[in-house]
Amino acid sequence: MGQPDAVWAQDPAPAAEAAPLLKTTPYLQAMSQDSVIITWHTSRPAYSWVNYRPEGSTEPPLTAISSTYGLKDVGLVQKIRLSNLEPGVTYTYSINSREVTKIRPYQFTFGGNITVREKNGKPLTFTTWPEKADTFSFVMINDLHDGIQKHENLINVTDVSTAEFVCYNGDIVTDKNDGDAAIKFFLQTPLDTYAWEKPFFMLRGNHETRGAFARNLHEFFPTQNNQFYYTFTYGDVFFVNLDCGEDKPDDSSEYGGLVDFDSYRSEQVEWLKKVVQLPAYKNARYRVFFCHIPPAGGGEQNVEVDIIKPDGTRQAVTDFSRAWHGDIEVRDKFLPFLFDNKADLLLCGHLHRLVNYEFRRGKDILPVLVNSHVDGLRVDISPERIFMKVINQQGEELITREVLPREEQEANAGGAIRVGPILIQ
Repeated sequence: MGQPDAVWAQDPAPAAEAAPLLKTTPYLQAMSQDSVIITWHTSRPAYSWVNYRPEGSTEPPLTAISSTYGLKDVGLVQKIRLSNLEPGVTYTYSINSREVTKIRPYQFTFGGNITVREKNGKPLTFTTWPEKADTFSFVMINDLHDGIQKHENLINVTDVSTAEFVCYNGDIVTDKNDGDAAIKFFLQTPLDTYAWEKPFFMLRGNHETRGAFARNLHEFFPTQNNQFYYTFTYGDVFFVNLDCGEDKPDDSSEYGGLVDFDSYRSEQVEWLKKVVQLPAYKNARYRVFFCHIPPAGGGEQNVEVDIIKPDGTRQAVTDFSRAWHGDIEVRDKFLPFLFDNKADLLLCGHLHRLVNYEFRRGKDILPVLVNSHVDGLRVDISPERIFMKVINQQGEELITREVLPREEQEANAGGAIRVGPILIQ
């Protein structure tokens, strides 16, 4: 969050010429049972803090700041982590920033302050995730490619207001050169609809790796482990977010010799070896993976693939000759872990079409749902099943699919597909 030295040497702009210090309202990142990162943007360098306390409490609020190496962070993106929270508790909070116009040895110049306590006339609040949750819902949206109206439509038809979180599964912030464009074409919509009280998770697709802004994307969307690949749990459901990287070989001319995604995907393989040993993974009721690029079939993994059509019939996919480099990398590096460690579901995008897959390796079965670039996915989880519903922008259900608990999957290969009111087993 630091700024070039020249910033601190300049005198502040006249007040009449200065834009408002607050650039965006807050949005929640990296939510868990006991922590959250509250993020917002200022138009000029500032240091910031968050005041918070349980809703209804009469005790003085707690204060959280962000500092690095003993220095309070000063910059344009404000990221304050609140830790040691209680599970399932609603908190009220306010965001605060103070402009910093000059830093010199023993000499500091400050600008104005801002404090935001409300959104749409109501106090700012968030609720930490519960320790236990038998039922909950989430929404997945992918491949928006700067479609603001499409984004608004999908938030409405998937009923984000009753979901616990939203997962943006890649190609959302497309080929950007600066953060202002990312705010305009993506972030402003969550800011206007839900993001101050409900978290979202941003996964990179291949397009988030392009353009100058790709190297600053992590500033906008902080995670618990400061990586684009990470895990989280809701109740006893374990989620794994994989970072697919680019879809073409590293030496492709489009990348100018500036990418290293083959090694990056291999790095995630080593990380996955540790993830699957975690007690939370081993004891999870369901294990749900996200990856923007879906895997190819075939190869040395001997993976067979069926497409499950809307009428419940199956079509075997046998020709993988047109699979791109990224598809093959995901298959060869990630897919073995999903099979070996009994993943229950893989959710993808990238193809710009809705495809309902079943991947098989011997007796092992992996449901894979690839959502299109124009539809939204609503997922309702209960002890009895994972129930998925793909909805178009007019609010019409295109398909539904259920994934049963692991002990029932072999007897119900492929889950169930419903078209309209008819259930096809």
